[in-house]
Amino acid sequence: MSLRIGLLGVGLIGRRHLEIAGRAVGCGIVAAADLAASARSVVEDAGARFYTNHLELLARERLDGVIIATPNSAHASVGVACAEAGLPMLVEKPLADSVESARALLVTAEAAGVNVAVGHHRRFDPSVEATKSMLDAGELGELTAMQCTWALRKDDDYYNADWRTSRAGGGGPGLINLIHDIDLMRHFGGDIARVYAELGNRARALEVEDTIAATIRFTSGAVGSFVTSDATPSPWGWEQGSGENPHVPQSEHNCYRLLGTRASLALPRLEVHRPSVASANDWRRPLIRESISVRARTALEDQLANFCAVIRGEDEPRVSGRDGFASLAATLAVVASGISGQAVEPEAFELAM
Repeated sequence: MSLRIGLLGVGLIGRRHLEIAGRAVGCGIVAAADLAASARSVVEDAGARFYTNHLELLARERLDGVIIATPNSAHASVGVACAEAGLPMLVEKPLADSVESARALLVTAEAAGVNVAVGHHRRFDPSVEATKSMLDAGELGELTAMQCTWALRKDDDYYNADWRTSRAGGGGPGLINLIHDIDLMRHFGGDIARVYAELGNRARALEVEDTIAATIRFTSGAVGSFVTSDATPSPWGWEQGSGENPHVPQSEHNCYRLLGTRASLALPRLEVHRPSVASANDWRRPLIRESISVRARTALEDQLANFCAVIRGEDEPRVSGRDGFASLAATLAVVASGISGQAVEPEAFELAM
């Protein structure tokens, strides 16, 4: 039986979900809701029913699960309504726009026994899967440090929306872009103990930052750093290196570097550098460079397949609600550190409110 899925939010990522579900086997988006009436034609062209109110959609449609792709500020309230309706959900990142609202969503969902998956789709990328397998197998030795760069210049029209120009609205590259990298750094390095960040806004002079630089300490003792900017032309970023986003030209450059005691690795191109002699720890010896081939990138498709398996009770979410909470809390800690000028510890999830 084909699963009946509702889509709440028909913006840029919502339309990609609509397109991908249209090609999927075993599931389909039967209805979608968006406040913008202009989304009607997109939804109806995909063969789904259109609503301007998500509560009306939830009341009228017989669904097996929902994908939440609304603006960040609505993720929690929409998710609570879905949990109260008993519907498993795939919530686009970030899980919510604050730790308080994210906690409220998860408390409601867990009390209702509803599964929450979070849309950190890069966890499904084959280079990420290969990297995690190598780390777990000890092929890099002990992970000592990690470095990430994400930078591109978003066009000026992108900032016509008021919420993208203010920190209160969740604009800037933090919750929109950096959270993807924070999630992968957590995936590779484990829990984050504290962060220290600096924020910059000299490129656009908006209230919200356009550039972030930070250092990270993981609970394992490893350290990390990153630079994130949406105001500079650059070939260094996940989208450019992986080619996963059809709207961003591919550069084939790496943007992550993982440093281990036995070898180092760069991705998403998956290049490993290790000593020419396995037992040698001598900086005078040359390193061997190895490029690892992986399958085609179908992260969003694989994420949908995982969500469908979750709905059917055949699998667990690759990124659970609590996992998404931890990545949100760490990202918000970065911004809070940049504002305060102090190191900040990410807030932990607790059921008690």
